[in-house]
Amino acid sequence: MNKTVLRKKTTARKRMKQPYSKGEINKLIDTLIHPLERTDKRFVLVDVLLHGLVEQNPPQTVRKFIKYKLPDLIRQLEKSSKDKM
Repeated sequence: MNKTVLRKKTTARKRMKQPYSKGEINKLIDTLIHPLERTDKRFVLVDVLLHGLVEQNPPQTVRKFIKYKLPDLIRQLEKSSKDKM
């Protein structure tokens, strides 16, 4: 009987501890930062850092940055250098 009571308290405590899931937090970050990225590409770094803090997995954060953000940054740099010529 005590085991059942302890399990229920632990589950309730975990639910109270984390009001938002990682996915929900990441969606909030995207909603806030992505519009800012369109105006200033430096916000890409803010986006990556915030997602990295949520995920707490530096190797995965670096891989995702290289896969999803770096190609766009390179394209933007190439475009801006061509515009200057």
